[in-house]
Amino acid sequence: MRTLNIDDIIDWFNTIRKTPEHQRNKILDAFWHTQINGKWWILDNLNNILNTNSIPQNIYIFGGWIGVLSSLILQRSNFHVNKIFSIDLEDSYTNLANMMCIRHRREKFKAITCDMAIFEYAIEAAPTIVINTSTEHVNQKTFDDWYDKIPLGTLVIAQGNNYFSHEEHIRCAESLQEFKQINHVTNPIYEGILPNHMYDRYMAIWYK
Repeated sequence: MRTLNIDDIIDWFNTIRKTPEHQRNKILDAFWHTQINGKWWILDNLNNILNTNSIPQNIYIFGGWIGVLSSLILQRSNFHVNKIFSIDLEDSYTNLANMMCIRHRREKFKAITCDMAIFEYAIEAAPTIVINTSTEHVNQKTFDDWYDKIPLGTLVIAQGNNYFSHEEHIRCAESLQEFKQINHVTNPIYEGILPNHMYDRYMAIWYK
């Protein structure tokens, strides 16, 4: 059953309330059912793959936006989360992510503003899971530079879509096969399509 912690729901709404009015509509986009379902899709598969794994996981989420996925993982993972790092290009999003996950910030969560292409992983928190939910928002060179930095053996999760008409989408895919090709997916342990009203969301999970 998909349930949420009441304290985390309060943090979500407090974040919305504290968002400046001129930015609020864009932030509310993170709560469309299509966005939430896409993030639950990641969490459900992580829970199935790791299945109460007790090894501490350091999770890096690129395109973490305002921290919804981080919040869901921190609430409902059945595996041991050591720390989640949420990386975005804009300070406004990392500030909101810190508000969304405020109860977890000291020990379990940190939002960072950085271009994914130049991001350097923390030596003291080597990644075990790397997630990219923004593959359609970056050009191929940026994606390739980002992917090259992921250590071998890391569990990688990538999402994208075929929503070409969105003005911010510059690297969509016509099919799941094309999505896997442009995102360097090798020997996936999961791949799938989540149909939405206006587009299809693609996802693949594999070890680099």
